[in-house]
Parts: sequence; C-alpha cells; structure tokens
Amino acid sequence: MNWLKNSVIIALFLCLPLQAQDVLSSGNWTREQVADGIVLSRAAFEGNLFGSNQYLCVLEVAPGARFDIVPAEEGTLETTTALAARTGAVAAVNGSFFNMRKPYGSVNYLRVDGAEVSPNVLRGVRNTRRTLQQTGAVATWEGSLYMLKGDVLARWERDIEAEDIVTTGPMLLVGGECEPVKKDGFNTARHPRTAVGRRTDGTVVLVVADGRNELAAGLTMAELQQVMAALGCRDAINLDGGGSTAMVVRGQVVNHPCDNKKFDAAGERRVANAIVVTLAPGK
Repeated sequence: MNWLKNSVIIALFLCLPLQAQDVLSSGNWTREQVADGIVLSRAAFEGNLFGSNQYLCVLEVAPGARFDIVPAEEGTLETTTALAARTGAVAAVNGSFFNMRKPYGSVNYLRVDGAEVSPNVLRGVRNTRRTLQQTGAVATWEGSLYMLKGDVLARWERDIEAEDIVTTGPMLLVGGECEPVKKDGFNTARHPRTAVGRRTDGTVVLVVADGRNELAAGLTMAELQQVMAALGCRDAINLDGGGSTAMVVRGQVVNHPCDNKKFDAAGERRVANAIVVTLAPGK
C-alpha cells in the first residue's frame, strides 16, 4: 500500500503552492474529494512541524460554493455539527468569540442576512477599547467569503457592504504580507486554532489545528500565520480556537476537539456561530 500512500501525498502537494512544501511537506497527508471543487486534506506531524507533534485539517473550497455565517438560536449555544446540519451545509468550522456563560451569544459584532445580531463588547474604563479579537472581520457577499482588516473608524464594521459579518482576529495576512503578531499570552502560547484564508484565485482555505494533547501541541499565532502563508493565502484571519476549534465535513467532525481531553471526535464544544459551506443546487 506504500504506492497508494505516496500517490496521495504527491496529489496533495501538486495542488498546493510551492512554498507550502517547505513548511508542510513533512506531514503524513491524506486527501479526500468532498465535492466538486472542495478538497479535505489532513496530516499528522510527528515532532516535525515547528519541532512538535501537530495535527492539521485543511479544507480548500474553490469558487462556486456558498459561504454563510450562521448563529446559534437566540439565548443558546450549538455545536458546529448542529449548525452545519441545520443549514444543510457540506462543511463548517466554528466561528468567532463568544460568551460561554448566560446570556451566551457573540461578544463580537455579528450581522446575519443584513440584520445586526450583536455589537462588539468593548473593554476599558469607558468601554471604548477593542480587543485583539475584534481587529478584523470575516464577511460574505453574494455567497463569497472575504477577510477584512479594521481601520481607525470606531465602528468600521457597520459600514461594510456585506450580508453576513463577524469581527474576529487577529489578522494574519493582508495582501500577501504578514501582519505583526503582538507578543502576549494569547498569541505566544500553543493552543488549538481555527483560521480562514483566501487565495488570489478566490479559493477559500479553512484550517483547524488540534492542540492540548501529546499528539497535537497546538500552534502559536505566529506558527498559524506561517501555515496560512504556506497554503498560499493572500489574506487570512484567526477565528475562535481552544476548545471551540472544530471542522465538520458531511456531518462528521474531522478533527479532534479538545473539550473532553481526549484525542477523538467526541469533544466538540457548543459555540455561538459557525462559518458554513453549502453547495450550489445540483452539486
């Protein structure tokens, strides 16, 4: 079966940019065609990615599929699996940051189908300071997905022309350039991570990195940035991570969510929103 394993690895790297080979070629990759234009690749790294054990899931979505940001029912949290099932999505990842205690809900600006669902929960004495996790946004327009860097306006996300928007962060890549990564505990510690990026050709790249396990250490923010750059993303942004990190494909969790402290698919956390992928009719 070695010839089959090798052919899968070769096929994966033929569809990745050349620079990805430097960072990611040491993984034990498998590749699955989920649907026309949608490919799931998974890899275990045994001490050879950033000097650590890692497990990555990469979902590449070519132009043609539809993206939406889907919230949990008001006053509740739902798993990414449940949010995907409710919308008939072929795939999904967890979305942005949220309140894990009642009244639950997003702590970041959220707009769905043109209607504001929640504002940013700001910090500071006068409640005017954004968190690092509110310095960028993911937005959809006519089913396409974009990553946007915030500007100096106090409520810039409200001026974005988009159907769905959720603020998140930090930004990892803008126009093919690495954004500065602040050195704080959130960024420098290794955790499970979820990120989304977009290539020049419009392909959207969804990535989850498992963590908090001896088989998967998790990534720092700088390491996540390197992964997204290696995958050829022009723009990329961090989403909620930790125990929230989850990727669902055709109803199945394909990574190893860590809330149950086991390296299996059963530790999925309930979240406030998810980014879902649906197919065009007939696909």
